[in-house]
Amino acid sequence: MNFQERVKKIEEMLNEDWFEMLETNEDEYEEWRGRLEDHAEHVIGHYDNETGVDMDSVDKLLQLNDEFPLLYGEDTVRLYLALIEARPEDKSVYERYVDYLAAIGDASHEEFLRFHTLVDAGRLDEARKLAPEMPARLGLEE
Repeated sequence: MNFQERVKKIEEMLNEDWFEMLETNEDEYEEWRGRLEDHAEHVIGHYDNETGVDMDSVDKLLQLNDEFPLLYGEDTVRLYLALIEARPEDKSVYERYVDYLAAIGDASHEEFLRFHTLVDAGRLDEARKLAPEMPARLGLEE
């Protein structure tokens, strides 16, 4: 399966009654969750190995990840950075990246507040240049 097909499969799986499975049949839920995580691992592998991945699929994957986190840390950051580069004028992508950084880091950190202010003010060129550095500036990576 290619990147787009796997994203579609993840979306389909998340539309299943997984919450009911969790409540009624833990074994079935664990099996379902394993398959979902397998798709997430493969989608990141495709992203690493392919060029020209459709950014709409990247966007969809990030939206799905907001609803049901499957990707963590640098994988999610890489996808956000790719989306920012592909859509440098789309403020909503920056805002979602800000939300993600706030969820995984310290939202009161001076560097976070600086980045958030740039995005709020619509200074997206400056925010785009700073975006790749944010995890390191927030102390999330060495």
